[in-house]
Amino acid sequence: MHDIRTSKTFEITRRAMVLAAVAAALLPMASLAQTTYHDPKGRFDLQVPAGWSAAPDGEVDQVIVRHGAAQAIVAVIQQNKTNAMTAKEFVGSTVIEFKQQCPTTQERQSGAVTLAGAQGIYTIVTCSDPKSPAVAEASAVLTPNYYMVGFTMISPLSQYYANLPVLDGIRNSLHVTGNDTAAPVSKDADSPGVTEAKKACAVGAFSQEECSRQIGIQYSKQTAGEDAADAAKSNVYRDPTGRFSFSIPDGWTTTSEGDNGILGVQVRSGSNWINVIPTDPAPSATEVVLRYERNMAAKSNSDRKPPFGAAGLLQLFGHGLELTYDNFSAAGSDGTSRDSWVGGVGDVSGAAGQSYLLLVASIDTQQEDAGAKAFLNIGQSIHFGAH
Repeated sequence: MHDIRTSKTFEITRRAMVLAAVAAALLPMASLAQTTYHDPKGRFDLQVPAGWSAAPDGEVDQVIVRHGAAQAIVAVIQQNKTNAMTAKEFVGSTVIEFKQQCPTTQERQSGAVTLAGAQGIYTIVTCSDPKSPAVAEASAVLTPNYYMVGFTMISPLSQYYANLPVLDGIRNSLHVTGNDTAAPVSKDADSPGVTEAKKACAVGAFSQEECSRQIGIQYSKQTAGEDAADAAKSNVYRDPTGRFSFSIPDGWTTTSEGDNGILGVQVRSGSNWINVIPTDPAPSATEVVLRYERNMAAKSNSDRKPPFGAAGLLQLFGHGLELTYDNFSAAGSDGTSRDSWVGGVGDVSGAAGQSYLLLVASIDTQQEDAGAKAFLNIGQSIHFGAH
């Protein structure tokens, strides 16, 4: 079998993918209704959204799905089992080509992605051309039946967040013949909406303030969809004095603090803990968070200014309550890095003299997704008074 590492066709294919990514103008193509594209060689199929077009490249072995300046470029190439290119090599060489074509290219984010039903990798880069700033995401996977699958999505920066759901949908619809085993999905993984908002923030599509708002909106949607299911399988903690209640995440336990729980409650899972504490009067949930962080800085003689998290304070809303929170890294008691959360919960009206709760969490960095879900679920399931 021909070795793809030295294949001139593959080199042309990869170079064409990169050149397409930085092209300022695209040839007009007729829009098609929602349809399924079938590779003429029978290697794969994918869904083409309404208003988008799909066609094989006339010169190299790839398919381009596009709408205006947004496009997805798909290459599915059989590999030699004894000398197969890796996903890391594919993505890495594609990023190098981007940098050669655009001197201002910067790598913004990398990670794991499910592609063609298998676990692959991706890297997002930006090109800061003043006339047409753009974003490209190169992803690849070597399937169990030895197909190298490359999927590159490109969009103008100004349209990136709007295009992401459609481009992700095209990627997720890609099916490679003979590769029907789906990659495992973590039950604690972010929703597509949260992931897309974080990517948009990583490439500079939003201001820091707008990033906080968009991520907060998407987290709110995610946790709202999970609340009913979690409540059905969760126990409920009820403050012994009747001040508040909340759903206890599956696998976590509670211990009341102080006489008759007067100091609140600790929710724990292994070395991970979340404290729910009644607070002194405050003008807002935001002030509950900032006041706690100012005290943290003062006690540790740190000049760190709140909010500590890079994204700033985030806000979620539900059943009349507001959860304002911060997320950042901090040192644990043993000196190791921990994922830390500080939140304030109160009535969304912000009425003077109302009650607030302070939420403080310390999570093992290896379990930060599960810890984040538990923190947010507790915060959004809180009810004040007997419930």
